[in-house]
Amino acid sequence: MKPASLALFLLCAAAPQAFAQAPAAVAAPAAESFVTRHTGTFNGQKVKYVATVGETVLRDAQGAPTIRFVTTSYVRDGAKDQAVRPVIFLFNGGPSSASTWLHMGAFGPRRISPPQDVNAEIPKPYKVVDNAYSLLDVADLVFIDPAETGFTRVQPAAKRADFYQVDGDAKSVSGFVEAWLKANGREASPKYVLGESYGTLRAAVMAGQLAKTTPLDGVILMGQAVNMMETSQRPGNAISYATNITALAAVAAYHGRADTGGKTVAAFVDDAYAFGMNEYLAALVKGQDLPAAEREAIARKLQAFTGISADYYLAHDLIISKVDFVSELLKDEGRVVGVYDARYSAPVAAPGARQVDPFGKVMDMVRPSFDAYMTEQLKVTWPMAEYRSFAPETLGWGWSPTSGIGGPFNDFDYQANFGLALKAKPTFRLMIGAGYYDTTTTIGPARYLKARGALPAERVVLHDYEGGHMAYTNEDALKAFSNDVRAFVTGR
Repeated sequence: MKPASLALFLLCAAAPQAFAQAPAAVAAPAAESFVTRHTGTFNGQKVKYVATVGETVLRDAQGAPTIRFVTTSYVRDGAKDQAVRPVIFLFNGGPSSASTWLHMGAFGPRRISPPQDVNAEIPKPYKVVDNAYSLLDVADLVFIDPAETGFTRVQPAAKRADFYQVDGDAKSVSGFVEAWLKANGREASPKYVLGESYGTLRAAVMAGQLAKTTPLDGVILMGQAVNMMETSQRPGNAISYATNITALAAVAAYHGRADTGGKTVAAFVDDAYAFGMNEYLAALVKGQDLPAAEREAIARKLQAFTGISADYYLAHDLIISKVDFVSELLKDEGRVVGVYDARYSAPVAAPGARQVDPFGKVMDMVRPSFDAYMTEQLKVTWPMAEYRSFAPETLGWGWSPTSGIGGPFNDFDYQANFGLALKAKPTFRLMIGAGYYDTTTTIGPARYLKARGALPAERVVLHDYEGGHMAYTNEDALKAFSNDVRAFVTGR
Protein backbone atom coordinates (compact mmCIF):
# COMPACT_ATOMS: atom_id res chain seq x y z
CA MET A 1 0.00 0.00 0.00
CA LYS A 2 1.95 3.01 -1.27
CA PRO A 3 0.55 6.44 -0.44
CA ALA A 4 1.16 9.40 -2.71
CA SER A 5 1.04 12.72 -0.90
CA LEU A 6 -1.08 15.46 -2.44
CA ALA A 7 -1.33 19.17 -1.74
CA LEU A 8 -3.06 19.92 1.53
CA PHE A 9 -6.53 21.33 1.20
CA LEU A 10 -9.68 21.80 3.19
CA LEU A 11 -11.99 18.87 2.42
CA CYS A 12 -15.08 19.88 4.35
CA ALA A 13 -16.35 23.41 3.98
CA ALA A 14 -16.97 25.25 7.20
CA ALA A 15 -20.57 25.95 6.19
CA PRO A 16 -22.70 27.28 9.04
CA GLN A 17 -24.69 24.59 10.85
CA ALA A 18 -27.59 25.32 13.17
CA PHE A 19 -25.92 24.31 16.42
CA ALA A 20 -26.28 26.85 19.19
CA GLN A 21 -23.62 26.78 21.92
CA ALA A 22 -21.99 28.95 24.62
CA PRO A 23 -18.39 30.25 25.64
CA ALA A 24 -15.01 28.59 26.53
CA ALA A 25 -12.56 26.89 24.18
CA VAL A 26 -9.52 24.69 23.79
CA ALA A 27 -6.83 25.35 21.20
CA ALA A 28 -6.61 23.01 18.20
CA PRO A 29 -4.06 22.54 15.42
CA ALA A 30 -4.15 25.07 12.61
CA ALA A 31 -6.74 24.47 9.85
CA GLU A 32 -5.24 21.94 7.49
CA SER A 33 -6.03 18.64 5.76
CA PHE A 34 -3.84 15.72 4.78
CA VAL A 35 -4.78 13.87 1.59
CA THR A 36 -3.12 10.75 0.22
CA ARG A 37 -3.95 8.22 -2.51
CA HIS A 38 -3.69 4.48 -2.00
CA THR A 39 -4.51 1.12 -3.50
CA GLY A 40 -5.63 -1.88 -1.45
CA THR A 41 -7.34 -5.23 -1.83
CA PHE A 42 -10.54 -5.64 0.17
CA ASN A 43 -12.74 -8.72 0.07
CA GLY A 44 -10.68 -9.86 -2.92
CA GLN A 45 -11.31 -6.65 -4.88
CA LYS A 46 -8.57 -4.19 -5.81
CA VAL A 47 -9.65 -0.67 -4.84
CA LYS A 48 -8.07 2.74 -5.42
CA TYR A 49 -9.08 5.20 -2.73
CA VAL A 50 -8.39 8.65 -1.33
CA ALA A 51 -7.67 9.05 2.39
CA THR A 52 -8.33 12.45 3.94
CA VAL A 53 -7.60 13.56 7.48
CA GLY A 54 -9.61 16.76 7.34
CA GLU A 55 -11.59 19.24 9.34
CA THR A 56 -15.24 20.23 9.46
CA VAL A 57 -16.30 23.26 11.50
CA LEU A 58 -19.83 23.54 12.88
CA ARG A 59 -21.20 26.98 13.70
CA ASP A 60 -24.02 28.40 15.76
CA ALA A 61 -26.94 30.42 14.42
CA GLN A 62 -24.81 33.57 14.50
CA GLY A 63 -22.04 31.92 12.46
CA ALA A 64 -19.60 31.53 15.36
CA PRO A 65 -17.58 28.26 15.36
CA THR A 66 -18.67 25.82 18.08
CA ILE A 67 -16.71 22.67 17.30
CA ARG A 68 -13.92 21.72 14.92
CA PHE A 69 -14.16 18.07 13.92
CA VAL A 70 -11.08 16.33 12.58
CA THR A 71 -12.02 13.05 10.94
CA THR A 72 -10.51 10.45 8.63
CA SER A 73 -12.37 9.50 5.47
CA TYR A 74 -11.69 6.84 2.87
CA VAL A 75 -13.44 7.37 -0.45
CA ARG A 76 -13.15 5.11 -3.47
CA ASP A 77 -11.32 6.90 -6.28
CA GLY A 78 -13.29 7.06 -9.52
CA ALA A 79 -16.45 5.37 -8.27
CA LYS A 80 -18.90 5.43 -11.19
CA ASP A 81 -22.13 6.16 -9.33
CA GLN A 82 -21.69 7.66 -5.88
CA ALA A 83 -25.45 8.03 -5.52
CA VAL A 84 -25.72 4.28 -4.96
CA ARG A 85 -22.43 3.76 -3.10
CA PRO A 86 -23.06 3.71 0.66
CA VAL A 87 -21.26 5.95 3.14
CA ILE A 88 -20.68 4.51 6.62
CA PHE A 89 -19.93 6.89 9.50
CA LEU A 90 -18.11 5.08 12.32
CA PHE A 91 -17.29 5.96 15.93
CA ASN A 92 -16.39 4.28 19.19
CA GLY A 93 -17.79 4.82 22.66
CA GLY A 94 -16.67 6.03 26.06
CA PRO A 95 -18.07 8.46 26.64
CA SER A 96 -16.11 9.68 25.03
CA SER A 97 -13.36 8.03 23.04
CA ALA A 98 -11.72 8.49 19.67
CA SER A 99 -12.46 6.09 16.82
CA THR A 100 -9.07 4.37 16.94
CA TRP A 101 -10.46 0.92 17.80
CA LEU A 102 -12.83 0.65 14.84
CA HIS A 103 -10.18 2.35 12.69
CA MET A 104 -7.18 0.15 13.55
CA GLY A 105 -9.00 -2.94 14.80
CA ALA A 106 -11.87 -3.47 12.40
CA PHE A 107 -12.42 -1.52 9.18
CA GLY A 108 -9.54 0.81 8.38
CA PRO A 109 -7.29 -0.15 5.44
CA ARG A 110 -4.62 -1.26 7.93
CA ARG A 111 -5.24 -3.10 11.19
CA ILE A 112 -3.51 -4.51 14.20
CA SER A 113 -2.99 -8.27 14.09
CA PRO A 114 -2.91 -9.69 17.63
CA PRO A 115 -1.99 -13.36 18.14
CA GLN A 116 -5.05 -15.57 17.91
CA ASP A 117 -3.73 -17.58 20.85
CA VAL A 118 -5.11 -15.63 23.82
CA ASN A 119 -2.28 -16.91 26.03
CA ALA A 120 0.49 -15.69 23.72
CA GLU A 121 2.68 -12.75 24.59
CA ILE A 122 2.54 -9.81 22.18
CA PRO A 123 6.03 -8.64 21.27
CA LYS A 124 6.99 -5.20 20.01
CA PRO A 125 7.00 -3.80 17.42
CA TYR A 126 3.32 -4.59 17.12
CA LYS A 127 2.14 -6.38 14.01
CA VAL A 128 0.07 -4.26 11.62
CA VAL A 129 -1.22 -5.71 8.33
CA ASP A 130 -3.18 -4.70 5.25
CA ASN A 131 -6.83 -5.19 6.15
CA ALA A 132 -8.57 -7.45 3.65
CA TYR A 133 -11.72 -7.14 5.80
CA SER A 134 -12.16 -3.39 5.32
CA LEU A 135 -15.46 -2.46 3.67
CA LEU A 136 -13.97 -0.21 1.01
CA ASP A 137 -14.99 -2.62 -1.74
CA VAL A 138 -18.65 -1.70 -1.13
CA ALA A 139 -18.73 1.55 0.87
CA ASP A 140 -16.88 4.75 1.69
CA LEU A 141 -15.86 5.09 5.34
CA VAL A 142 -15.69 8.13 7.63
CA PHE A 143 -14.15 7.64 11.09
CA ILE A 144 -15.37 10.29 13.52
CA ASP A 145 -13.65 11.52 16.67
CA PRO A 146 -16.31 13.28 18.83
CA ALA A 147 -15.86 16.44 20.89
CA GLU A 148 -12.49 16.71 22.66
CA THR A 149 -11.25 13.34 21.34
CA GLY A 150 -8.59 12.85 18.69
CA PHE A 151 -7.81 16.25 17.20
CA THR A 152 -11.45 17.38 17.48
CA ARG A 153 -11.85 20.42 19.73
CA VAL A 154 -14.63 22.58 21.14
CA GLN A 155 -14.31 26.14 19.84
CA PRO A 156 -14.56 29.60 21.50
CA ALA A 157 -18.32 30.01 20.95
CA ALA A 158 -19.04 26.83 22.92
CA LYS A 159 -18.20 24.99 26.11
CA ARG A 160 -17.51 21.34 26.81
CA ALA A 161 -20.68 20.90 28.85
CA ASP A 162 -22.75 21.43 25.70
CA PHE A 163 -21.21 18.30 24.20
CA TYR A 164 -20.66 16.24 27.34
CA GLN A 165 -24.25 14.98 27.39
CA VAL A 166 -26.28 12.53 25.35
CA ASP A 167 -28.28 14.95 23.23
CA GLY A 168 -25.55 17.53 22.59
CA ASP A 169 -22.97 14.87 21.77
CA ALA A 170 -25.26 13.18 19.26
CA LYS A 171 -26.42 16.51 17.84
CA SER A 172 -22.86 17.58 17.09
CA VAL A 173 -22.03 14.30 15.33
CA SER A 174 -25.31 14.49 13.40
CA GLY A 175 -24.31 18.00 12.36
CA PHE A 176 -20.97 16.70 11.16
CA VAL A 177 -22.63 13.94 9.13
CA GLU A 178 -24.86 16.46 7.35
CA ALA A 179 -21.94 18.83 6.73
CA TRP A 180 -19.73 16.05 5.32
CA LEU A 181 -22.47 14.78 3.01
CA LYS A 182 -23.09 18.29 1.67
CA ALA A 183 -19.42 19.17 1.27
CA ASN A 184 -18.76 15.95 -0.64
CA GLY A 185 -21.94 15.94 -2.74
CA ARG A 186 -23.14 12.70 -1.18
CA GLU A 187 -26.64 13.67 -0.04
CA ALA A 188 -28.17 11.03 -2.33
CA SER A 189 -25.90 8.19 -1.18
CA PRO A 190 -27.19 5.45 1.14
CA LYS A 191 -26.24 6.53 4.66
CA TYR A 192 -25.29 4.29 7.57
CA VAL A 193 -24.00 4.90 11.06
CA LEU A 194 -21.90 2.31 12.90
CA GLY A 195 -21.38 2.80 16.62
CA GLU A 196 -19.62 0.70 19.22
CA SER A 197 -20.28 0.58 22.98
CA TYR A 198 -21.46 4.06 24.11
CA GLY A 199 -21.34 4.86 20.42
CA THR A 200 -24.39 2.63 19.97
CA LEU A 201 -26.38 4.94 22.23
CA ARG A 202 -25.07 7.91 20.24
CA ALA A 203 -26.10 6.16 17.03
CA ALA A 204 -29.62 5.59 18.32
CA VAL A 205 -30.11 9.24 19.28
CA MET A 206 -28.63 10.35 15.96
CA ALA A 207 -31.10 8.15 14.09
CA GLY A 208 -33.92 10.08 15.73
CA GLN A 209 -32.31 13.47 15.16
CA LEU A 210 -31.44 12.84 11.51
CA ALA A 211 -34.92 11.46 10.81
CA LYS A 212 -36.08 15.08 10.67
CA THR A 213 -33.64 16.21 7.98
CA THR A 214 -31.37 13.45 6.62
CA PRO A 215 -32.94 10.04 7.29
CA LEU A 216 -30.52 7.16 7.64
CA ASP A 217 -30.81 3.93 5.68
CA GLY A 218 -29.60 1.93 8.64
CA VAL A 219 -27.71 1.75 11.90
CA ILE A 220 -25.16 -0.86 12.97
CA LEU A 221 -24.57 -1.46 16.67
CA MET A 222 -21.51 -3.34 17.94
CA GLY A 223 -21.43 -4.04 21.67
CA GLN A 224 -24.74 -2.28 22.09
CA ALA A 225 -25.59 -0.17 25.14
CA VAL A 226 -28.90 1.24 23.89
CA ASN A 227 -30.99 -0.48 26.57
CA MET A 228 -28.39 0.02 29.29
CA MET A 229 -30.90 1.57 31.68
CA GLU A 230 -32.81 -1.72 31.68
CA THR A 231 -29.89 -4.11 31.61
CA SER A 232 -27.23 -2.48 33.81
CA GLN A 233 -26.95 -4.45 37.02
CA ARG A 234 -28.38 -2.07 39.56
CA PRO A 235 -29.57 -3.53 42.88
CA GLY A 236 -33.00 -5.08 42.54
CA ASN A 237 -33.06 -4.83 38.74
CA ALA A 238 -34.12 -8.43 38.09
CA ILE A 239 -34.21 -8.22 34.29
CA SER A 240 -30.55 -7.23 34.17
CA TYR A 241 -29.45 -10.47 35.86
CA ALA A 242 -31.77 -12.54 33.68
CA THR A 243 -30.49 -11.08 30.41
CA ASN A 244 -26.83 -11.16 31.39
CA ILE A 245 -26.79 -14.86 32.31
CA THR A 246 -25.99 -15.56 28.64
CA ALA A 247 -22.53 -13.97 28.78
CA LEU A 248 -21.67 -15.75 32.02
CA ALA A 249 -22.67 -19.05 30.41
CA ALA A 250 -20.57 -18.40 27.31
CA VAL A 251 -17.50 -17.49 29.36
CA ALA A 252 -17.92 -20.46 31.70
CA ALA A 253 -18.25 -22.76 28.69
CA TYR A 254 -15.09 -21.32 27.13
CA HIS A 255 -13.09 -22.01 30.29
CA GLY A 256 -14.55 -25.49 30.78
CA ARG A 257 -16.49 -24.51 33.90
CA ALA A 258 -20.05 -25.00 32.60
CA ASP A 259 -22.06 -28.17 32.11
CA THR A 260 -22.68 -27.75 28.38
CA GLY A 261 -23.72 -31.32 27.67
CA GLY A 262 -21.48 -31.23 24.60
CA LYS A 263 -23.42 -28.39 22.97
CA THR A 264 -21.85 -25.65 20.90
CA VAL A 265 -21.42 -22.25 22.51
CA ALA A 266 -24.26 -20.89 20.36
CA ALA A 267 -26.67 -23.65 21.41
CA PHE A 268 -25.62 -23.41 25.05
CA VAL A 269 -26.15 -19.65 25.04
CA ASP A 270 -29.61 -20.17 23.56
CA ASP A 271 -30.41 -22.50 26.45
CA ALA A 272 -29.03 -19.99 28.96
CA TYR A 273 -31.15 -17.18 27.53
CA ALA A 274 -34.29 -19.32 27.66
CA PHE A 275 -33.54 -20.27 31.26
CA GLY A 276 -32.69 -16.69 32.18
CA MET A 277 -35.82 -15.14 30.74
CA ASN A 278 -38.17 -17.80 32.11
CA GLU A 279 -37.30 -19.82 35.22
CA TYR A 280 -34.55 -17.55 36.48
CA LEU A 281 -36.42 -14.28 35.96
CA ALA A 282 -39.53 -15.70 37.61
CA ALA A 283 -37.45 -16.78 40.61
CA LEU A 284 -35.80 -13.37 40.95
CA VAL A 285 -39.15 -11.61 40.79
CA LYS A 286 -40.45 -13.77 43.64
CA GLY A 287 -37.47 -12.74 45.75
CA GLN A 288 -37.92 -13.62 49.41
CA ASP A 289 -41.22 -15.36 48.59
CA LEU A 290 -39.44 -18.07 46.58
CA PRO A 291 -39.77 -21.43 48.41
CA ALA A 292 -36.48 -22.92 49.66
CA ALA A 293 -36.71 -25.99 47.44
CA GLU A 294 -37.18 -23.86 44.33
CA ARG A 295 -34.34 -21.58 45.42
CA GLU A 296 -31.97 -24.54 45.71
CA ALA A 297 -33.07 -25.93 42.33
CA ILE A 298 -32.42 -22.58 40.64
CA ALA A 299 -29.01 -22.33 42.34
CA ARG A 300 -28.01 -25.74 40.97
CA LYS A 301 -29.05 -24.73 37.46
CA LEU A 302 -27.11 -21.50 37.79
CA GLN A 303 -24.04 -23.49 38.74
CA ALA A 304 -24.45 -25.67 35.65
CA PHE A 305 -24.74 -22.64 33.38
CA THR A 306 -22.14 -20.31 34.91
CA GLY A 307 -19.62 -22.46 36.77
CA ILE A 308 -20.23 -20.50 39.97
CA SER A 309 -21.17 -22.76 42.87
CA ALA A 310 -24.76 -23.19 44.01
CA ASP A 311 -23.57 -22.27 47.51
CA TYR A 312 -22.41 -18.89 46.22
CA TYR A 313 -25.80 -18.21 44.66
CA LEU A 314 -27.67 -19.29 47.79
CA ALA A 315 -25.53 -16.91 49.83
CA HIS A 316 -26.07 -14.01 47.40
CA ASP A 317 -29.81 -14.01 46.67
CA LEU A 318 -29.33 -16.07 43.48
CA ILE A 319 -27.28 -13.41 41.72
CA ILE A 320 -23.71 -12.63 40.79
CA SER A 321 -22.78 -9.38 39.10
CA LYS A 322 -20.64 -9.32 35.99
CA VAL A 323 -18.00 -7.47 38.00
CA ASP A 324 -17.83 -10.21 40.62
CA PHE A 325 -18.03 -12.99 38.03
CA VAL A 326 -14.73 -12.10 36.35
CA SER A 327 -12.90 -12.57 39.65
CA GLU A 328 -14.91 -15.57 40.92
CA LEU A 329 -14.91 -17.91 37.91
CA LEU A 330 -11.23 -18.94 38.09
CA LYS A 331 -10.66 -17.92 41.69
CA ASP A 332 -9.58 -21.45 42.63
CA GLU A 333 -6.75 -21.10 40.09
CA GLY A 334 -5.73 -17.68 41.40
CA ARG A 335 -6.75 -16.04 38.11
CA VAL A 336 -9.19 -13.43 36.81
CA VAL A 337 -10.79 -13.27 33.38
CA GLY A 338 -10.94 -10.20 31.19
CA VAL A 339 -13.74 -7.67 31.43
CA TYR A 340 -13.59 -6.71 27.75
CA ASP A 341 -12.78 -10.19 26.49
CA ALA A 342 -13.19 -12.98 29.02
CA ARG A 343 -11.34 -15.50 26.89
CA TYR A 344 -8.23 -13.86 28.33
CA SER A 345 -7.12 -14.57 31.90
CA ALA A 346 -4.27 -13.49 34.16
CA PRO A 347 -3.02 -14.07 37.72
CA VAL A 348 -4.79 -12.18 40.49
CA ALA A 349 -2.84 -9.05 41.39
CA ALA A 350 -0.87 -8.98 44.63
CA PRO A 351 -2.63 -7.37 47.62
CA GLY A 352 -2.63 -3.60 47.20
CA ALA A 353 -1.66 -3.78 43.53
CA ARG A 354 -3.94 -2.69 40.71
CA GLN A 355 -5.54 -5.53 38.79
CA VAL A 356 -4.73 -5.22 35.10
CA ASP A 357 -7.35 -6.46 32.66
CA PRO A 358 -5.92 -9.56 30.93
CA PHE A 359 -7.10 -8.16 27.58
CA GLY A 360 -4.92 -5.10 28.18
CA LYS A 361 -2.03 -6.55 26.18
CA VAL A 362 -4.21 -6.34 23.06
CA MET A 363 -5.50 -2.90 23.95
CA ASP A 364 -1.91 -1.69 24.23
CA MET A 365 -1.40 -2.39 20.52
CA VAL A 366 -3.85 0.19 19.23
CA ARG A 367 -2.49 3.62 20.03
CA PRO A 368 1.17 3.22 18.99
CA SER A 369 0.08 1.41 15.82
CA PHE A 370 -2.42 4.16 15.05
CA ASP A 371 0.12 6.93 15.63
CA ALA A 372 2.61 5.30 13.27
CA TYR A 373 -0.07 4.74 10.63
CA MET A 374 -1.25 8.35 10.75
CA THR A 375 2.22 9.81 10.40
CA GLU A 376 3.79 7.28 8.04
CA GLN A 377 0.87 6.30 5.79
CA LEU A 378 -1.51 9.27 5.96
CA LYS A 379 1.31 11.84 6.25
CA VAL A 380 -0.17 13.70 9.22
CA THR A 381 2.36 16.21 10.53
CA TRP A 382 0.49 17.38 13.62
CA PRO A 383 2.05 16.15 16.88
CA MET A 384 0.34 12.86 17.73
CA ALA A 385 0.86 13.74 21.40
CA GLU A 386 -2.05 16.16 20.89
CA TYR A 387 -4.32 13.36 19.68
CA ARG A 388 -6.58 12.30 22.56
CA SER A 389 -7.70 8.69 22.86
CA PHE A 390 -10.27 9.86 25.41
CA ALA A 391 -11.99 13.16 26.10
CA PRO A 392 -10.85 14.70 29.39
CA GLU A 393 -13.04 15.37 32.43
CA THR A 394 -16.18 13.46 31.39
CA LEU A 395 -17.29 12.23 34.83
CA GLY A 396 -20.16 14.72 34.79
CA TRP A 397 -21.60 13.37 31.53
CA GLY A 398 -25.30 14.20 31.16
CA TRP A 399 -27.26 11.01 30.56
CA SER A 400 -30.75 12.46 30.21
CA PRO A 401 -31.76 12.44 26.54
CA THR A 402 -32.72 16.10 26.78
CA SER A 403 -30.39 17.09 29.61
CA GLY A 404 -33.43 18.68 31.17
CA ILE A 405 -35.07 18.31 34.54
CA GLY A 406 -36.97 15.21 35.58
CA GLY A 407 -34.56 13.27 37.76
CA PRO A 408 -35.59 9.64 38.25
CA PHE A 409 -38.80 10.29 36.28
CA ASN A 410 -36.95 11.16 33.09
CA ASP A 411 -37.40 9.07 29.96
CA PHE A 412 -34.34 7.08 28.91
CA ASP A 413 -36.06 5.26 26.05
CA TYR A 414 -33.13 5.62 23.68
CA GLN A 415 -34.35 2.82 21.40
CA ALA A 416 -37.51 4.79 20.58
CA ASN A 417 -35.32 6.79 18.19
CA PHE A 418 -35.23 3.80 15.85
CA GLY A 419 -39.01 4.09 15.54
CA LEU A 420 -38.59 7.71 14.44
CA ALA A 421 -36.01 6.62 11.87
CA LEU A 422 -38.37 3.97 10.50
CA LYS A 423 -41.23 6.45 10.28
CA ALA A 424 -39.02 8.83 8.30
CA LYS A 425 -37.70 6.04 6.05
CA PRO A 426 -39.80 2.84 5.92
CA THR A 427 -36.81 0.87 4.56
CA PHE A 428 -34.69 1.70 7.64
CA ARG A 429 -32.96 -1.35 9.15
CA LEU A 430 -30.97 -2.12 12.29
CA MET A 431 -28.07 -4.54 12.73
CA ILE A 432 -27.00 -5.57 16.23
CA GLY A 433 -23.69 -7.33 16.88
CA ALA A 434 -22.34 -8.68 20.16
CA GLY A 435 -19.38 -10.73 21.35
CA TYR A 436 -20.04 -13.91 23.33
CA TYR A 437 -17.21 -13.16 25.77
CA ASP A 438 -17.92 -9.47 26.40
CA THR A 439 -18.86 -8.90 30.05
CA THR A 440 -19.64 -5.20 29.57
CA THR A 441 -22.24 -4.93 26.78
CA THR A 442 -23.41 -8.52 26.68
CA ILE A 443 -25.26 -10.74 24.23
CA GLY A 444 -28.40 -11.16 26.34
CA PRO A 445 -29.41 -7.48 26.41
CA ALA A 446 -28.83 -7.41 22.64
CA ARG A 447 -31.45 -10.14 22.24
CA TYR A 448 -33.74 -8.32 24.61
CA LEU A 449 -33.36 -5.13 22.56
CA LYS A 450 -34.39 -6.98 19.41
CA ALA A 451 -37.40 -8.48 21.16
CA ARG A 452 -38.52 -5.33 22.98
CA GLY A 453 -37.21 -2.58 20.71
CA ALA A 454 -39.05 -0.07 18.57
CA LEU A 455 -38.72 -1.92 15.26
CA PRO A 456 -40.59 -4.83 13.69
CA ALA A 457 -38.59 -8.07 13.77
CA GLU A 458 -38.09 -8.07 10.00
CA ARG A 459 -36.24 -4.73 10.21
CA VAL A 460 -33.63 -6.06 12.66
CA VAL A 461 -30.78 -8.54 12.23
CA LEU A 462 -28.82 -9.90 15.19
CA HIS A 463 -25.36 -11.48 15.08
CA ASP A 464 -23.23 -13.01 17.84
CA TYR A 465 -19.46 -13.24 17.42
CA GLU A 466 -16.68 -15.38 18.89
CA GLY A 467 -14.97 -12.56 20.71
CA GLY A 468 -15.31 -9.93 23.40
CA HIS A 469 -16.25 -6.26 23.48
CA MET A 470 -13.99 -5.65 20.48
CA ALA A 471 -14.90 -9.03 19.01
CA TYR A 472 -13.05 -8.21 15.80
CA THR A 473 -9.67 -8.76 17.50
CA ASN A 474 -10.47 -12.41 16.83
CA GLU A 475 -9.81 -12.67 13.09
CA ASP A 476 -12.60 -15.20 12.53
CA ALA A 477 -15.02 -12.79 14.20
CA LEU A 478 -13.68 -9.88 12.14
CA LYS A 479 -14.26 -11.85 8.94
CA ALA A 480 -17.83 -12.65 10.00
CA PHE A 481 -18.49 -9.07 11.16
CA SER A 482 -17.13 -7.69 7.89
CA ASN A 483 -19.28 -10.05 5.82
CA ASP A 484 -22.38 -9.23 7.88
CA VAL A 485 -21.94 -5.45 7.56
CA ARG A 486 -21.17 -5.80 3.86
CA ALA A 487 -24.38 -7.77 3.34
CA PHE A 488 -26.32 -5.29 5.46
CA VAL A 489 -25.30 -2.16 3.54
CA THR A 490 -25.63 -3.77 0.11
CA GLY A 491 -28.95 -5.47 0.83
CA ARG A 492 -27.61 -8.89 -0.08
